[in-house]
Amino acid sequence: MNKNFKFISLVLSFMLCFAAAAFGQNTSGTIEGTITDPNGAVIPNATVTAKSTGSTAGFSGTVTTDSSGYFQFPKVPIGTYTVTATGTGFKTSKEDVTVSLDRAAIVNAKLEIGASDVTVDVTSDSAVTIDNGNTQIDTNITKQVFDALPKGTNFTSLLKTAPNVRPEALAGGFQIDGASGAENVFVIDGQEVTNFRTGILTSNNNLPFEILQEVQIKSTGFEAEYGGATGGVINVVTVGGNDQLRGNFAISFRPKKIQGDFRNQLTAFGTNSAGNFEYFNPNEDGGTDFFPVASLFGPIVKGKFWYSASLAPQIFETTRSVNYFNQNAPTGRNVVETIDYNQKL
Repeated sequence: MNKNFKFISLVLSFMLCFAAAAFGQNTSGTIEGTITDPNGAVIPNATVTAKSTGSTAGFSGTVTTDSSGYFQFPKVPIGTYTVTATGTGFKTSKEDVTVSLDRAAIVNAKLEIGASDVTVDVTSDSAVTIDNGNTQIDTNITKQVFDALPKGTNFTSLLKTAPNVRPEALAGGFQIDGASGAENVFVIDGQEVTNFRTGILTSNNNLPFEILQEVQIKSTGFEAEYGGATGGVINVVTVGGNDQLRGNFAISFRPKKIQGDFRNQLTAFGTNSAGNFEYFNPNEDGGTDFFPVASLFGPIVKGKFWYSASLAPQIFETTRSVNYFNQNAPTGRNVVETIDYNQKL
């Protein structure tokens, strides 16, 4: 009986794992298009290969076009790819494309007549491709944008680059299309991480840019799996491994002395002999926050399995001097004294 119970528990565990994967939010895109000859006639049974390049998560696949010359690579990890197309009696075409989250990278290749061992490199006129089948209103912030724009340490510092996003000062969230920050949903690698009590993102899940591949802000037209959101959806994908062994180490720090001064300028602490209030200015906090990051990516079995490992602790340090009114001071009433403390989180 005990053995049967263990076996059933094991089977149920596997079922739950696959169920979580099946109903998880999307973390990929697609590559699709049509292969034609120089006259615009479609080429059926052409061979199309997509292979990841650079720091893209490892992916490689080959498909053939159908009778309409159409091909598709579904569920492709986001990143950069080289798409190669060839057919009998045609030269080989090679084109580099970028796959974004929840979007289709369109590759419409025209094969020139000639020997297949001759390769023609195709350079796109624009880095932006238009997905005619996309009904969503969203903004994709790619790794190239991370590197090009001034930003803070964590990914929420760039959410304002989306035209419909603004900070919500009191709650600490972000308004999307005017909705409250508590109406948003945050998803990291297909797993929702929204704080169940406050509806906003906790600081532990506000990941640093060094381990991110792409951030997407959805505002309208998103899929049913994001049905818990009545505001917007912030979908985050972390970097993955490929056949290249690589890693990085970085550290960022934020001294509080060079941050904005958010102190209350005047605080009443008592009255003088004339009955008037006396005031003092609270001291500005000190301390330095540290954000070290260490990452390592590479292959377990080249061309098949890869790994990615990252460590990104967030160390917040606050030193504060607090002025207070000591009524029992030996020198008399209304004496301001100071207590210092240091805190690390």
